Amino acid sequence: MAIFNPKPYHIMVREIQTRLLSHKYIHLRWLEAHFVYLGNKCTDQLAKDAITKGNPFFLPKPLSYLKSEIRSAALSIWQDNWDNGETGLSTHDIVPRVSNKPVGWKREELMFVTGHWPFPSYLHRFNLRTHDNCSCREKGDPMHYATKCRFTLSWYFQTPIVTLKLQWLKNIVTNNLSRTRLRLLMRFICDENNLIVEDNH
Repeated sequence: MAIFNPKPYHIMVREIQTRLLSHKYIHLRWLEAHFVYLGNKCTDQLAKDAITKGNPFFLPKPLSYLKSEIRSAALSIWQDNWDNGETGLSTHDIVPRVSNKPVGWKREELMFVTGHWPFPSYLHRFNLRTHDNCSCREKGDPMHYATKCRFTLSWYFQTPIVTLKLQWLKNIVTNNLSRTRLRLLMRFICDENNLIVEDNH
């Protein structure tokens, strides 16, 4: 079937097709197995030798196999970097396994889970603010705005027990209603940043 394919992918099939075209007296036919045909036994022996003694011919792998191997190796390296890296630790706890499939998070969910801009705790860490306080005079991190800041009361989430904080975060980013509320919270924080972040001075 591969030899009759007008557009074969395998280099060996193309080579066989070229040789058959240049030797018109060679014909291919299907032969039923286990019947004594001239050359059938010899062919079987050569096939067995190739498996047991090592193939003396160069048989390149199909492109699909190579793609699969490269993808698998890349994912393995990526997973190792993700497990042993020094950044993204909060996100690693929620998404421990790397994948080519996107998690489906929007910008607001990413900012909340990673704790990046516009939170004072993040800006202070990189010396973009002199302190990390919210206007409430408490530390302005994602948990503060999601559970106790008086300015974000409309979007409160129930405060989790410390030991269940990771599960709490996972529940928020996997529940559609919670994610919608989280997006509204993050949009408010971004739009009203001057209101909820204590002035540097």
